[in-house]
Amino acid sequence: MSHGLRCGVFLLFLALASGYTVPKAKIEVFYPKGFEVSIPHEEGITLFAFHGKLNEEMEGLEAGTWARDIVKMKNGRWTFRDRQAVLKPGDVLYYWTYVIYNGLGYREDDGAYVVSGYNGSTPVSSTPATRVPSPDFTFPTPDIDIRLGNCEAPKTQANGAPVRCANQQIFADDFNGGKLDASKWKLERRFSGAPDYEFNIYVNDAPQTLSLQNGHVQIQPVATKRFFKRRLGEMLDLGGECTGEKNSADCVRDPSRRRDKLPPLVSAQFSTKESFSFKYGRVEVRAKMPRSKYLVPQLWLQPKYNVYGKEDYQSGQVRIGYARQVPGGQLDLYAGILLTSKEPLRSAKLCHKLGTGASSEDWSDNFHNYTLEWTPRQLKWFVDGREICSQGSDSGAFSSTIADDQRLPNVDELEKGTGIAPFDQEFYLTFGLGVAGFNEFFYDKEKPWRDQDTIAMTQFLNSIKDRLDQWCDDAELKIDYVKIFSV
Repeated sequence: MSHGLRCGVFLLFLALASGYTVPKAKIEVFYPKGFEVSIPHEEGITLFAFHGKLNEEMEGLEAGTWARDIVKMKNGRWTFRDRQAVLKPGDVLYYWTYVIYNGLGYREDDGAYVVSGYNGSTPVSSTPATRVPSPDFTFPTPDIDIRLGNCEAPKTQANGAPVRCANQQIFADDFNGGKLDASKWKLERRFSGAPDYEFNIYVNDAPQTLSLQNGHVQIQPVATKRFFKRRLGEMLDLGGECTGEKNSADCVRDPSRRRDKLPPLVSAQFSTKESFSFKYGRVEVRAKMPRSKYLVPQLWLQPKYNVYGKEDYQSGQVRIGYARQVPGGQLDLYAGILLTSKEPLRSAKLCHKLGTGASSEDWSDNFHNYTLEWTPRQLKWFVDGREICSQGSDSGAFSSTIADDQRLPNVDELEKGTGIAPFDQEFYLTFGLGVAGFNEFFYDKEKPWRDQDTIAMTQFLNSIKDRLDQWCDDAELKIDYVKIFSV
């Protein structure tokens, strides 16, 4: 029999795009009783979990007879130990293991170990045995024991698989390294495009545009001419690392064939598109907004698959929170969802908050906590714990959204989903900083360019070129951390 059978904090998802592989478990069986399962320590491992059954195959990712999280490494190994179980030659131990490595979860599935002999006698330890919990036993740690009924059934799925429990962390990054974690994040390298055509190029090799300092990721635009050391009227090919469609306007621009020039600024955008996506959960981002005008701070969720349409946000976009300078110089806060790219429907599900509530500061003065709660019935947004927005199917399906007697162009597709469609699919994180563009500032009558004008980028640049350095200095977005929890 096992002892201390408890299932700890699970971050159960499949990090398919990472190169990390869970070390093969080493299993040692002792005479007359007891066994150990262990893996060697590697820098970055913060948890090892073992789930197993004896002589009975596991049903998928079930907890098993043994279900234990190991949160402390000893003597260079992460070790699960049961000193009471009796395993005999010919017995088969079926198992799966789970490791949190650099904040992401990885599994070794479908393990099977046939007992062929013993590794010695049961090891002696000064550590007292952990007693088997009775039904009314409560561990004095935050661990979750599924058998005790403390594991609430989750609604969340991650990377196509259900997670183990609700209220468990399934993704995190505190940006404490010297560069972005390539196992989590993919940097964009492309020209901006449809539907908003931001007035910037996204690059993956500009430390002055994206850097990690003091535990923050910092994004700040710089002049295209300064970075690429060429005039805006010259052709620019982003090369083989371009993340857009090759040989298209995503990767190559030739101003001699266009009336406008190259985008005047370079910025950064990165996402978990290739490593992590999820459906339903709580997202927490601590960030400090930029101050300059005509910026689009990108704290977004974007659809993994364009189930409801590929164009114009037909499959949805979630905006966790962003600040924008309004006439008079004040920064106002916005949050909500996009269902299409064009007004008046574009902003139909966005919420607007005037200022921080403190007369002496705005959203760029300090870090604030931006939180999204996403469930099968609604999405809610909070800033520093205060609710600022709620959009849900209780007041009607999103497919029925109407503004100025206009309806969404993909109503028929949305009606095939749930009331919260298109937000009933998996989405991934996107962080970045966009500059101006079409559609985003549709209602700003003071902006110095006209949407869809072929010289709009030149008009924008002319409006800030006399103070470009100061504009860029005030255009810094800082992100302290992101955490995602199951619901």
